[in-house]
Amino acid sequence: MNKEKMTDRIETERLVLFPYTRENLALFLSDLPRFEKTYGVLYRGEELDHLLRGFLRRLEAEIAADPAHYLFFTEFLIVLKENSRIVGSIDYKYPPRGGLTEVGYGLNPAYTGHGYMTEALAAFLDFGRSLGIRTVRADTLPDNVRSQNVLKRCGFRFLYEDGNLWWEKTL
Repeated sequence: MNKEKMTDRIETERLVLFPYTRENLALFLSDLPRFEKTYGVLYRGEELDHLLRGFLRRLEAEIAADPAHYLFFTEFLIVLKENSRIVGSIDYKYPPRGGLTEVGYGLNPAYTGHGYMTEALAAFLDFGRSLGIRTVRADTLPDNVRSQNVLKRCGFRFLYEDGNLWWEKTL
């Protein structure tokens, strides 16, 4: 893993989280093997189908439109230190409004049940606090018990249900 190239990275005991920047996202989209070689990682995330590519193209445009705040809405890739595999991602959904923002995350199903997402979220919340975020919300589907447990382990409390379950944590 080439951590020196991973600008604005967050490290935990077992993970490295690093954000898509304008440059590395363009490389990821145009030449995944070169991205993997440049950063010393192996992509094991979602299939790069037209939906994911469309999402990443929109993310690329958002980063270009607001580079000063990109850390608040870019995806941070979650990489296992032991084997340099990218196994998921985590993000804030928008710059904080009055100190409040939302978090979203996803993990390759092959890597669930090892505490990786709890570890990533805890570090990401500490990082958010350092950026001035005071309150974080998250939503889960009612049947997504794994995600609800991640939120509970990280100190989120249940707020309300509106089809999804909403959670909140004060940092």
